[in-house]
Amino acid sequence: MDLEAGAGAGVSVADQAAIGVLTRTFPVELVDRVIDQYWRREQRTRALPARLMFYFTLVLCLFPHESYRSAMKILMSVFGRGGQGYRVPTTGSIGAARRRLGSGPMETAARAVMTPRARPDTRGAWYRDWLLTAVDGTTFTVPDTEENEREFGRPGSGRGEGKTAYPQIQAACLIELGTHAVFDARMDGYAAAETMLIEEMFGSLRPGMLVLADRHIYSFHRWIKAVDTGTDLLWRVASNLILQPVEMLADGSYIAEVIPPKKSGRASFRLRVIEYRLPWSGELYRLVTTIMDPVRAPAKELAVLYHERWDIEGFLKQIKSIQLGNEKIFRSKSPDGVRQEFWAHLAVHYATMCVQVDAADHAKLDPDRISHKNAVRVIRSRVWKPESFPPHGK
Repeated sequence: MDLEAGAGAGVSVADQAAIGVLTRTFPVELVDRVIDQYWRREQRTRALPARLMFYFTLVLCLFPHESYRSAMKILMSVFGRGGQGYRVPTTGSIGAARRRLGSGPMETAARAVMTPRARPDTRGAWYRDWLLTAVDGTTFTVPDTEENEREFGRPGSGRGEGKTAYPQIQAACLIELGTHAVFDARMDGYAAAETMLIEEMFGSLRPGMLVLADRHIYSFHRWIKAVDTGTDLLWRVASNLILQPVEMLADGSYIAEVIPPKKSGRASFRLRVIEYRLPWSGELYRLVTTIMDPVRAPAKELAVLYHERWDIEGFLKQIKSIQLGNEKIFRSKSPDGVRQEFWAHLAVHYATMCVQVDAADHAKLDPDRISHKNAVRVIRSRVWKPESFPPHGK
């Protein structure tokens, strides 16, 4: 779909959606409330107040190739501070203002806003009565500074000094597959276990969701913990996992009983198993699910559905390749700056996703039909309009 096509009276969907894209998703009232919560409100008038720096940090994620001063020059004019003779603050001043804001307000504001966005009629977001979601982890590369290395660590390497060029962070995200809306996330040092971060997000699971996950996620205790949330699960497991059939079902799937080790103190439990091979590779796929009734969810449908999980890989690629740019590396040289930037990137992606979902709803399309890359391009071209931001205030 062309976001810039006319949408009545000569107004494009892009113009309707892009004006106020950041402040519509992260309203001024929310930003001010969070700033007050963290005691970041200025006691005296500053050239770079906390509210301005909140939106500036989002803008940095929209424009990864812009310098601090270049981005600030345009943003200040939008906020009504860039009149003739006005001098753009130095890079050092802008960096200090970012540090004053800190990562806490960015994370809190992002968490307050980021929720599943699909409506009952959103195409591609549902399987029967279940909202499709997925969980996965990844790493992000951060600048090579002593602080970042000390805080986050870096992968090993078989060459030279046995270290890679840059430190990295470990992250995990929980997304709504139909819209790519992220509604929970975690980040930690590179050595943190991805499965640990994923388990921390189980509190965001709800009945009525169907959660897809790759084979490295499963363990009996993790499965039980996820099941206790009331959500339904469709996870791939290793082909060598021992699953003893206790009942064969008409659709070719079967019920298996899992007996945890005695020392775990866990009771045995049952799950449904679906096995199949891909014709072009012969690779065995083994899926386990909490949906025990093959009439509610036939094995063939679940086998096809599981491959929707790859949409979360697309979500991560959108952040790494489109928002971070060709270098695919954060710009923050301090650990708190990295945390702030991580949540800002998720916030910007969420704001962009809202534009895509609105455009898809308008055109009665699956949100997947809207190009994320094109949406970012359109937002970048329009975000500088003065009406896109609030008055600067104090």
